[in-house]
Amino acid sequence: MVRQPPLPVLLTRPRAQAEAFAATLPDTLAPVITPLLRIETRDGLMPPPPEVTLIFTSANGVARYPAAPDRAGQRALCVGARTAELARAAGYDAQSAEGTAEDVLALALTQPGPFLHIRGAHARGEIAARLRAAGKDAQDCIAYDQLPCPLTDAARAALTGPCLVPLFSPRTAAIFAAECPAAPDAQIVAMSTAVASALDGSAYAGVETLKTPTAAAMRAALLVDGAGNRLETGRSSG
Repeated sequence: MVRQPPLPVLLTRPRAQAEAFAATLPDTLAPVITPLLRIETRDGLMPPPPEVTLIFTSANGVARYPAAPDRAGQRALCVGARTAELARAAGYDAQSAEGTAEDVLALALTQPGPFLHIRGAHARGEIAARLRAAGKDAQDCIAYDQLPCPLTDAARAALTGPCLVPLFSPRTAAIFAAECPAAPDAQIVAMSTAVASALDGSAYAGVETLKTPTAAAMRAALLVDGAGNRLETGRSSG
């Protein structure tokens, strides 16, 4: 049996997250790291008051916001398991919503607050505003900027043939669509319907949406067998 060459998979998340995800992929995939966002921390950030429950809707928020070193165990609500894991490592008493920004919002609505949503300059969901509308004390803290980056030459070369493109956020999907308006051999795997909606499905081999918006589900959706065929696990048509 002739072994198929690894299938290129474009990893468009910020570099640190892309490299961490690449390390979890099997050798049937060839990671092509091409960050479409560069994360820059904003100056002048101060640790939160001790009574505040923090809301993290991305790992970038945990990495870019200064935890108070003398306040171990401060409450934090997190979008998913990986973000919660990083928050615990930073010293927070973290709870995962195991889903999307909507799931974090639903979790916060069951708790008293006050809340501080640690987010980037570009964010979806208006979590703090919706908590305030529900009578909660909630504020935003813009901890970082997400600056767009072009596709690398290696990524553009991969897009001329069969490849996989996992997309984790609506903003990254919009940047990808602008950088690559069409790639008939590129199979897109979208983290959510909001991500998929930023793309023209007819411009690519297909756009599929995960049933569960987690990194584990994304990895499962990208698995390929010895013949180079993707396994039909963890995803649904979008």
